[in-house]
Amino acid sequence: MTSADSDFADHHTLADALTAERPLHALVSALYRVSGAPVAVIDLRGGVLVSVPARAEWPTEELVAASPPSGGPVAGSMLRPVELEGEPVAVLCARGQDVPPTLLSFAATLAGIELSRRHAILSGRRELLGQVLEDIIAGRPSEEEGARRLNEHGLDVHKAHEIVVGSVACPPRRLRSYPWNLHTLLTQQHDPHLRAVVQDRVVLVVPEGAGLFVAKLCHEHLTSLGPDARVGVSKARVGVRGLRLGYFDARNALAEGYGVHVHRTQDLTTALLIASLEAGLPLSDLAAEALAPLLEYDRKNGTSLVTTLRRYLAEDGESEATAAALYVHRNTLRNRLRLIEELTGRSISSPSSRTHFWLATSGLELRTTADLSSLLDGREPE
Repeated sequence: MTSADSDFADHHTLADALTAERPLHALVSALYRVSGAPVAVIDLRGGVLVSVPARAEWPTEELVAASPPSGGPVAGSMLRPVELEGEPVAVLCARGQDVPPTLLSFAATLAGIELSRRHAILSGRRELLGQVLEDIIAGRPSEEEGARRLNEHGLDVHKAHEIVVGSVACPPRRLRSYPWNLHTLLTQQHDPHLRAVVQDRVVLVVPEGAGLFVAKLCHEHLTSLGPDARVGVSKARVGVRGLRLGYFDARNALAEGYGVHVHRTQDLTTALLIASLEAGLPLSDLAAEALAPLLEYDRKNGTSLVTTLRRYLAEDGESEATAAALYVHRNTLRNRLRLIEELTGRSISSPSSRTHFWLATSGLELRTTADLSSLLDGREPE
């Protein structure tokens, strides 16, 4: 067999490996057989994706630090970048210097093809999920329809979940194509948590208690795409409405600046209410969240604080006119307003608070049939 025939046979052997049940492992194994050199694929975070022999030791930090390879050997190994949609995501390493450079480059290309194939499948799932989440955030599907569509993606809305929202200044294509975790591609073939890109933001739906941990990982990944990465985390809620409100929780926390921020307040800021109104988002749900302390107090005590607040604002803060409209004494009105301030932590005399309350009470009127009090603890209306 001539040298050209031998090279053709080796290339053919490597290409055939992509038809195996575990293509990347088969590819590395085939390269090991034809070259006799230990071979590994290492992601850029230093994780060994595949190694043949399995127990071979690799100086991962040194090898990854040399990526992209300059062409010469590093730590006694020859390196070639493995690319996914034009971005280096891993490095193919062959110990020694006996592997033909063209064969090593061909193997790296095949490894990129396999990762791209798996990534395309996963990206398709994320695109479908992204559309579902966009519809839910905008309040388009009914509760039942939203629950059914999320269930198709493996999410039980009857369990509490937290929402993680991440943002970074980078081309949308990079945000959508970045693989994050190559182990996911090679093993599970699905995200450990529901993840999609919505309105050029990464949105993850994670179980209660996992939000902060996932947010830190999300921030680490986004930082690799740009220096201004920021991530927000919601409080835990159940139900389709809970996911929708959780998105606004996390987006509100996101606005606090670079880094990871957890939603800590019980009400939504005026700026968030205004943003939702401008975007045509479900203001009624946000309003119920903003007025949650008052709604809860009214429900438990049979009072009418929300009605009082609405009338007070309609009368431009005129106490006498408000008391007359409500058929109550001015002292009764004064006590109610004081209680409203205590429960919400806002001064009703503040212009920004009045704007906040006006938006919230106006938004509340948009919902006429739902059991608003059920939103306070994330329960669905009965």
